[in-house]
Amino acid sequence: MEMATKLASVKLPARSFHQNNIEYIKLKNLICIIFLTLLFNSCKEYPSGPADHPSENNFSYPFEINSFWYYGTRNFTNNYRPDSLIAYFPTDTLEGVGGAIFLKDTVINNDTLRLLRNSHSVTGHSHATLELYKQTGSGLMRMAFYSDGVNFGPFIPNPNSARFKFGGKEFRSVKDIFNYYKNDLRDYMTGDTTLIFDDPPVVAIKYPIVQNTEWDFNIVGTTKMTKKYTTFESVRLNDVSYNCIKIQKQWYMNGSSTPDPNLIFYDYFSKDGMIKRDFTIKDIAINNSFGQLIGYLDAKEESFLNFYTHP
Repeated sequence: MEMATKLASVKLPARSFHQNNIEYIKLKNLICIIFLTLLFNSCKEYPSGPADHPSENNFSYPFEINSFWYYGTRNFTNNYRPDSLIAYFPTDTLEGVGGAIFLKDTVINNDTLRLLRNSHSVTGHSHATLELYKQTGSGLMRMAFYSDGVNFGPFIPNPNSARFKFGGKEFRSVKDIFNYYKNDLRDYMTGDTTLIFDDPPVVAIKYPIVQNTEWDFNIVGTTKMTKKYTTFESVRLNDVSYNCIKIQKQWYMNGSSTPDPNLIFYDYFSKDGMIKRDFTIKDIAINNSFGQLIGYLDAKEESFLNFYTHP
């Protein structure tokens, strides 16, 4: 649109009425044609139709060393049942910031892996995690990680006043529920010095990117986790539009043939990296300090790209 605006401001050379009017009209018409052509093409920069998606042949996750992404995060609880449950929370929403960067290559067991460092900070708390990835022709594979990475959330109830239950397991806070499911059913582990190998490696992104492709993401005990390419969508953040593939993650608990409907997780990836993430957990039960059920709530965690740099 900027090119079209500049072209619209071009002034025709001054001409007297005695000059050739036909030549003038031809030149004027030519500029109108160029203007309309650029206007049409510039308005197509971020199309919204079905064809608005990255090429299935060349889209892969950016993997260059020093590629960096800076994110904002929001964590909030809602749909309190009853409304009085809000008294157990110092706030219903917290915002944070975080980043991810591919730092360097390292050789483990004669295999060259790339180190991804994630960091996140909110309300004075910060945490960093390390993961090791390998880019292959069939996908972006996570090969290993140091401890379990977590993000801090707003769900810190008054001390010893409540306990939270979901999926038959008790948690100290709602943020611990998010951490548990984001870490593929592993409890939080302190420290970042223990290298844990994924066996088998986890297929984070599968190539080629084809709509409706589904694959097994991870299996822990009797729970199977899958990912699926659902739709291509245009995501607009900070006045920039990204053509994304929407990825759904699902949990099949205890050998069930249907996914848990209360875990709703979507990633949005583009050729520039992860653009957005939405994770909703419904029907979290709250017990008081005596173990008595006092109500339910829903919770949501969002991550969204602020800016990125690629070498």
